[in-house]
Amino acid sequence: MLGLVTLALAVPPPQGGQSGTSQAGSPSYTSAQSTSGQQVYTAHCQSCHGGALQGGAGPALAGTSFTNKWATGSHTLQDLYDVIAHQMPLTAPGSLSQKQYQDVTAFVLSKNGYTAGKAPLTPQTLKVKLTAPKAAGQASGNGAGASSPAVPVPANLPQVVKSGGTASGTAPTDQELLNPQDGDWLAYNRDFRGQRFSPLKSITADNAAQLQVKCVFQLGEVGSFQTGPVVYQGLMYITSVHNTYALKANTCTKVWESDYTPKGPEPQPANRGVALYNGMVFRGTTDGHLLALDAKTGKVLWDTWVADSNKGYFLSAAPIAADGKVYIGEAGADWGANGHIYAFDAKSGKKVWEFGVIPTGKQPGAETWQKGAEHGGGSIWTTLTLDPANKQLYVSVGNPAPDFNGGLRPGDNLYTDSVVVLDTNSGKLNWYAQQVAHDTHDWDTAAAPLVYDVNGGKYMAVANKGGWLYIYDRATHKLVSRQETTTHLNAEKPVSLTGRRDCPGILGGVEWNGPALDTINNALYVNSVDWCATYKIGETRYVDGSLYFGGDASFDPVKDARGWTRAYNAATGAPMWQVKQATPMIAGVTPTAGGVIFTGDQNGDFMAMDAKDGRKLYTFRTGGAIGGGVVTYAVDGQQYVATTSGNASRSIWSTTGSATIFVFTVPGNGGK
Repeated sequence: MLGLVTLALAVPPPQGGQSGTSQAGSPSYTSAQSTSGQQVYTAHCQSCHGGALQGGAGPALAGTSFTNKWATGSHTLQDLYDVIAHQMPLTAPGSLSQKQYQDVTAFVLSKNGYTAGKAPLTPQTLKVKLTAPKAAGQASGNGAGASSPAVPVPANLPQVVKSGGTASGTAPTDQELLNPQDGDWLAYNRDFRGQRFSPLKSITADNAAQLQVKCVFQLGEVGSFQTGPVVYQGLMYITSVHNTYALKANTCTKVWESDYTPKGPEPQPANRGVALYNGMVFRGTTDGHLLALDAKTGKVLWDTWVADSNKGYFLSAAPIAADGKVYIGEAGADWGANGHIYAFDAKSGKKVWEFGVIPTGKQPGAETWQKGAEHGGGSIWTTLTLDPANKQLYVSVGNPAPDFNGGLRPGDNLYTDSVVVLDTNSGKLNWYAQQVAHDTHDWDTAAAPLVYDVNGGKYMAVANKGGWLYIYDRATHKLVSRQETTTHLNAEKPVSLTGRRDCPGILGGVEWNGPALDTINNALYVNSVDWCATYKIGETRYVDGSLYFGGDASFDPVKDARGWTRAYNAATGAPMWQVKQATPMIAGVTPTAGGVIFTGDQNGDFMAMDAKDGRKLYTFRTGGAIGGGVVTYAVDGQQYVATTSGNASRSIWSTTGSATIFVFTVPGNGGK
């Protein structure tokens, strides 16, 4: 589970000793229950799910998104009630009374067009199957009323559902992406190899203290904001959960905006950015689509429906594009959805190949699943890495499912918690490295790996939520070094039945932004989270589209959570320096040829640090948590730094702010 603002427990078996076959019919509740439930909702649910149940930090609880997920005839009212009663409120699941849970369930029903009656909702009336109401209520989630017809899911996914558009331009080309100009930031991690190093050097350790805000762009949105900005020839491309923007990178002036309305449920509201290629901008969506937009206008050129979000799938990762193809992977492991990695034709959106990260049948690795592979998990949370010279795609794969109950999936559980290396033309597996076998702590390998050559050696480095930095030899595939990135406690023990405090916790270690390479100082830099949790195995029942944890994890108080920024020798892994930070560190870290590292924290502090020792050279309070990319680029010879502010999570991270881009520069540092 990666950076969730909608974290919850696994759905337990139905309570109350009910049995028998579910019957179709109208759910029963009274107007008095709905009125009481509105008060419960306002006090305990509104901050995450919105005043109109439209969604925000949490998923929508009204409208088409809700109807498509719950009112399909496959779910009972018991399923919905169990999710509410055993997973919510997010920070204190199960803490309300039975009456409060019944009442708030009645309120949710009322906002989705179900009519109140004389019979109250009770534990004995929960077995009814939910079907779409005949008449719409007041629901408006995702911009659609509850009476809006559910969008049928194509029988065979992925499938192109919109096509025919032609891009206005043809840049950046393969050659430009292979050899980016110093002033551009052409991919989530700047270059295909994931190194994040910028050759710009106008901002230095000597003048970084003179940084000033050049411009600000406010998106007018509140919630998850984890985008990694991409900059090409003076234009910056960013994403929010639903929308895509193009800005002038030196003035923050909006050039265009493309808004997306989800067509299905949104398991987790998150998006981490775009890929640029041949006049197109590619991004994933919260309901499992991959879009191609015109880079000049934002017009949708094609739309490929990749995966069914009713089953927990979504696309939060920033794609990567090259050689006529767009590469991306699905998330959804924590909902029991098995991950896949895809290549799509960049012009048409048609699938070229796919690789399933949970092997079955006679596929190599299937023997590592003695059982449980049908809902084995394996999310691709963030962007991918490409070694163009060898036509190899490096992909980090997250935890198995259920997250904590390893007894349901004996074995090493390949290829979860691994980096898989695929042939870019065929999608066939070349090699892999598993960081955690049979993970029971939700210690995803989530951040993208980076590939690099130093001192004659060929390396791949990756960091995981388990709190380690791994360096591998790309020629021999052997582990060169494993170094600690955060505190460890009971790390070698499986999750217990009775509950035990383990470090790192479910949101510890390295999240979706991984190591960066400093080619001048021969160093790797990485941010991490120092935050423990008490884990406990619990009852487990799989329900389509619902979280499938197999237990729970109670966080230490968020006020006690801290973070680290650390440096390691890129060839040996030997620690070079470390800085304890005031908050968990989940933002990108960016080294430059000027000897400065840029990053940010959960307090909203954008910071410049000295690459040699981690000394802070400059800080600026942006007013919102920094959880996305921090990038540097040049326009007309002037070097700028952009950071994302406002990754708001009122629940898990307890962060605030609204989605905003801040652009900094040192006045007169070489610009025209």
